[in-house]
Amino acid sequence: MRSAAHVRTLLASATALAVVAGLAACSPNSSGADDVTIRIAMGSSGDAVDKNFDTLKDEYEDKYPGRKVEIVIQEDDVYQTTGLATLLTSREAPDAFFEWSGARMAGHVADGNGADLSEALAGPRFAGRFSEGAFNNMDVDGSGIYMVPWTGDVTNVIWYDVDAFKKLGIEVPKTWDEYIAANQKLKDAGKVPLIQGNKDQWPVGSIASHITSRMLGDEAYAAVIDGKAPMNSPEMVAAFEKLAELAPYVNPSVNALADDEAMTQFFLQRGVTHQIGSWLMADAVENADGLNFSFFNMPEFTDGTGPQDTVLGVSTGFMVNAKSEHAEETIDFLALVASKEGTKMWAESGLVPLAENAFDGVDADPRTIELGKMLSAATDLVLPADNYKNLEIANLFYGAAASVIGGTETPQKALDTAQRRIDAM
Repeated sequence: MRSAAHVRTLLASATALAVVAGLAACSPNSSGADDVTIRIAMGSSGDAVDKNFDTLKDEYEDKYPGRKVEIVIQEDDVYQTTGLATLLTSREAPDAFFEWSGARMAGHVADGNGADLSEALAGPRFAGRFSEGAFNNMDVDGSGIYMVPWTGDVTNVIWYDVDAFKKLGIEVPKTWDEYIAANQKLKDAGKVPLIQGNKDQWPVGSIASHITSRMLGDEAYAAVIDGKAPMNSPEMVAAFEKLAELAPYVNPSVNALADDEAMTQFFLQRGVTHQIGSWLMADAVENADGLNFSFFNMPEFTDGTGPQDTVLGVSTGFMVNAKSEHAEETIDFLALVASKEGTKMWAESGLVPLAENAFDGVDADPRTIELGKMLSAATDLVLPADNYKNLEIANLFYGAAASVIGGTETPQKALDTAQRRIDAM
């Protein structure tokens, strides 16, 4: 993760040029082009969020006559896997596209699909909208900043049915042992303690990432995912034994159910807890009517060697396609996304915007505000495995986690299998 001073240097170096270029770009016809159509691509973040992009599209087209916006929204898992890659190689490639910071963003830059936005971000269109911390992991080896920050995602918390906990006298657990005991109490009461959808492996992979970082420490966890330390070490097996302790309490269909289906099951109260990220709040706006729910961070491991107050999370944003013929018009649209009015819409839709003072004057759900506070107050923000550079190793890590949570392999066997495949790379 890049330091605030590093990001400040990148932004400062662009300021002189940006003052002139940015002022020119603020005018309605910044490129002198008429009848321009820009395309913005993303995965769905829920109906409430998707509708807000339609609102911004209308606002943009009113503000800039002669310009049109096409919002291309795909089902989230499709977008993350093959969808965006297909769009970027199509004849109508997007001018801007949603992405996570870190390795995925860096991959687009390496492929020539990511424009350096340092000058634009230092200019008047984004003045006062972001603190330095918003740009963490949005630069590539000091070469520039490649994303307009959008939201921060706490990637793994435990959502729970407050009324179900109260009925059985269960307190929010502070330690892992208390959490396992709570799951057993729920199971004894005939409940499904934990409803998960791991069809695409990253949901349980995120849980495994959080557990491993807590048990081994951040540096040791990162070394495993970077291929610099063995995946089947005794320490890794001990971490995956913690994941195995959850297996008796998860729905039997865990590796067949999609993540959005599991979320729906939680909203319908067919499972008492659900481990997923902060984006659940966006879906809850329209789909969790009548459910009294809240969240807590992963409980502490009394035998863990890493920090026990870590938050698993990532930042997201929009990249501008370096091959776009309408980069300035596209940046004008992204300025609306990051504006005070746009930020208010995202906060009220259940997202956690990365913009400054994101919740000022906003009638946001208190749970969303608490998620924002958790993210901004995190002294140690841990990345999920698939946000590191070696995605092949991350996928093997996730596959091992899927085998363990599904009860088909022991931690030792699952990690031995993963390590053999790493050795064969």
